[in-house]
Amino acid sequence: MNDLSAMIWIELRKVIRSKMPIFTTIGALLMPLGIAFLIFVSRNPDISRKLGLVSAKASLMSNTATNWPSYLGLFAEMIAAGGFFLYILIISWVFGREFTDGTLKDMLAVPVPRASIVMAKFLIVAAWSILLTVILYLAVLVMGALIQLPLGSFSVILHGSAIAAITTCLTIVAILPFAFLASVGRGYLLPLGVAVLTLIFANVAEVIGYGEYYPWAIAGLYSQPQNSLTPASYWIVIFTGLAGIVGTYLWWKFADQNR
Repeated sequence: MNDLSAMIWIELRKVIRSKMPIFTTIGALLMPLGIAFLIFVSRNPDISRKLGLVSAKASLMSNTATNWPSYLGLFAEMIAAGGFFLYILIISWVFGREFTDGTLKDMLAVPVPRASIVMAKFLIVAAWSILLTVILYLAVLVMGALIQLPLGSFSVILHGSAIAAITTCLTIVAILPFAFLASVGRGYLLPLGVAVLTLIFANVAEVIGYGEYYPWAIAGLYSQPQNSLTPASYWIVIFTGLAGIVGTYLWWKFADQNR
């Protein structure tokens, strides 16, 4: 446990000293700000006419997020899509930076079990992702209050928050295998490239009716008002996350770290 605590502290210091928390926070805040701006434009015809193409997008957004229930539902969908890429960026950075910075051999030379190193990184990824989501959630609430959406009762906000929280958990668990890709690819490019393909295949799986069996489409389906998820869908996400953890650990333990 002492080894794990020490590695968590080391990983936390790496995060604090980097600029990645700032970049990911800005990226997260751009999503609710963009949505709030489009809703604001749709409610002001004079501004809407001047903006041309943006007004059409704003009109579509206003039809989607007309009240707090639909707005919070859109927030959950935003986590499943935009949050997915932010979480991938985080896990790619946490596991890939040791290769790009050339610090892997130094880390593995430390007399600490590799299980502690890997677990500390996963815990930092989870904590960072959750904290980022909380910041995003607070921004969404502020934006919703500023644009004065109707039907904002406590029960509605609590229900929407629960949906968003479960969507966040499903998304975070589903991206854990990307730590293995960052390790095998020895950097950021492989997991980021696979993330794009993963999201494309998720859309295809939803269209053909097999999204509930595709681990990276399940969070997006759950965020929607009506979904066809079964208990097997949640087990698929859990086993996907466990496979990512085990695979990453085995690679760090047995792979030939020759550079």
